[in-house]
Amino acid sequence: MAYVLSNAVAKNLKFKIENVKLRNGFPIFYFSFFIFNLALALRLYRLDAQSFWYDEGNSARIAERSLRLIVEGAAGDIHPPLYYIALAAWRALLGESEFVLRALSALCGVLLVIFTFGLGQTLAGRRVGQLGAWFVALSPFAIYYSQEARMYAPLALCATAAAWALFALLGRLQQAALTPSVWQGAGYASPVAPFWREWRLMLVYLSATVAGLYTQYAYPFAMIAQGLGVLLWYYGYMQSRKFDRMGQILQPLAIYALVNGVAIAAYAPWLPIAFRQVLGWSVAAQDYVLRTALLDVARWLVVGRTLPLGDSTWAMATVGILALLGLWPRSQRGTQPYAAFILLLLLVVPVALLFVFNLYRDAYLKFLLVCVPPLGLLVAKGAENFGFWILEFRFLRRSPKPQSLISRPQSLILNLCFIFGLGALFYPSLRNLYFNPAYARDDYRGIARLVQSLAKPGDAVLFNAPNQWEVFTYYHKPEREIAPPIALRYRPNSEADVIAEVQQLTQRYKRLFVLYFAERESDPGGWYERALALQAHKAGDDWVGNIRLAQYAVPPAPLPRLPISATLGAQGQIALDSAGLAMNPYSVGGLVPLTLNWRAAQPIAGNYKVFVHIGPVDGPPIAQNDAEPAAGFRPTSQWAQGQPVADPHAVWLKPGTPPGEYAVLVGMYDANTGQRLPIRSSLPVYDNRLVIGKITVAP
Repeated sequence: MAYVLSNAVAKNLKFKIENVKLRNGFPIFYFSFFIFNLALALRLYRLDAQSFWYDEGNSARIAERSLRLIVEGAAGDIHPPLYYIALAAWRALLGESEFVLRALSALCGVLLVIFTFGLGQTLAGRRVGQLGAWFVALSPFAIYYSQEARMYAPLALCATAAAWALFALLGRLQQAALTPSVWQGAGYASPVAPFWREWRLMLVYLSATVAGLYTQYAYPFAMIAQGLGVLLWYYGYMQSRKFDRMGQILQPLAIYALVNGVAIAAYAPWLPIAFRQVLGWSVAAQDYVLRTALLDVARWLVVGRTLPLGDSTWAMATVGILALLGLWPRSQRGTQPYAAFILLLLLVVPVALLFVFNLYRDAYLKFLLVCVPPLGLLVAKGAENFGFWILEFRFLRRSPKPQSLISRPQSLILNLCFIFGLGALFYPSLRNLYFNPAYARDDYRGIARLVQSLAKPGDAVLFNAPNQWEVFTYYHKPEREIAPPIALRYRPNSEADVIAEVQQLTQRYKRLFVLYFAERESDPGGWYERALALQAHKAGDDWVGNIRLAQYAVPPAPLPRLPISATLGAQGQIALDSAGLAMNPYSVGGLVPLTLNWRAAQPIAGNYKVFVHIGPVDGPPIAQNDAEPAAGFRPTSQWAQGQPVADPHAVWLKPGTPPGEYAVLVGMYDANTGQRLPIRSSLPVYDNRLVIGKITVAP
């Protein structure tokens, strides 16, 4: 078959032949080579500097299982099994360190950059592909999840690879159906083989789609966006009106439907499980204002989660303006006018579906990683349009001179301005990602080391949320360490069951380390914390990221009762009748338990906090605990007159506490003003602090 080339196609073909050497030489090859190496470096830099957090530890422990157990576990989880299977194979090959397990996501992040380049080149040309690849390579959002041992970088990779293969396939089908005089894709002069010879692209699209479905339940959002993009492409295809046969009209849609049908058939065995898990997964709804939520989504897409909204204004405004410029079509021929709008669909449809299905919350915004490549390509197309206007000074022309985009030195300067501009916009977020502790992942590694340094035989570690056991035991191996890790019931059925369970734990262990996480989800009634507060002696909370680490002392026997006669308050409305305290020596790193037995002598109007100080009577305390009575579960405003109130406390003698003999002093203060209540008692009182006894702190 022979084709007669139009003048426009002949000019383009001549230009392509004349620039083969340029394209294969230094400017193109090394430009792309540097992109991918920079992307790899940014994703491997400080890859293991942070601890595994909650979900990553779950990935690490699941990857230790057999294939059968992985699939069975995924059937009861909110994630399909493919990522865990891939991670298990990766772990078997390379090891189980934090660096190695996260490196799989880093590799997917680099491949995401490569497929972004391919998608951009397919839809809008090589230069847009290159600049879009730069955007994704430097994107803090993409880098963050390329450094996490979870399935979100693979999810974005599958979506982008599928989009590239899909639109490359459609472009070649259009090439086969239309005459060269109207076709504007790659390979202008040669006839195209029948579509069945494009099996490689069909296989890539099929594989990426099936892999995406088995990787994350949010992948259908990307499929819907791709489907709408196909309809828009098809509209442009129909507008060409250059058909010889009806088969040329229906062929692209038939192939698209066929490949998707095969993908759905491959996913069919998992479909019942997917429906059960997705429909049965209940999460707390999050109230939001739409404008604020959209700004938050824009912040994530532009600078990721490691920069506050107030510091993201310039980056969001710049990226938004360039993306809008990217919607301006410079050519009315072929599918070029629709390339930007296809990218727009790939960007906005997943965002819209997130809101349609009421999934807007911080925990789910990472699903939108699939939107970063189309956003980057729209921004790249906007930069190309802006550069075209600057270089050509032809604001009303619709077709550029091809040589202006590659061969002119000014074009290279604009490219460098684009790259360094992105670097300047993204630098604050990247700096926070690598170095700012406020944005670090939850430090289970540090918590495990702390527990290991303090734990003694008879201690235990409790977890109120599922999967905490997995991440903690990645660092704290139960078979080699004391203080066994114990998972509490997720969403317990009744408070009576919780009280019985906590009673068994307090009878068995001397000290309990409790890691509270997502209490609203895991224990909506707060039953575990209430039972522990009333049956054990809480030493306080320490926040480690989103984790609240609490310690509880469990005395092996009832504490010796010390009679006390003291009243607190201007009118003596609160009485302290006795205290339980053992005077035996306590070691550094241990807990000092005591029980204060209060009584409301008169009605109490406000809420007061109790403080327990250990230290010299005439100086600052060396250790202390401040809390409302019974860890906040018996506030003073709810005390009935004459009712006795048992108030257990514990004071943690932190590492570094100097040994010696110290007084134990107690009192109350107004939490709003910090003003201590006056105390009247026959026992010594120093600065409204009542001395109830003395203890010895041993090394």
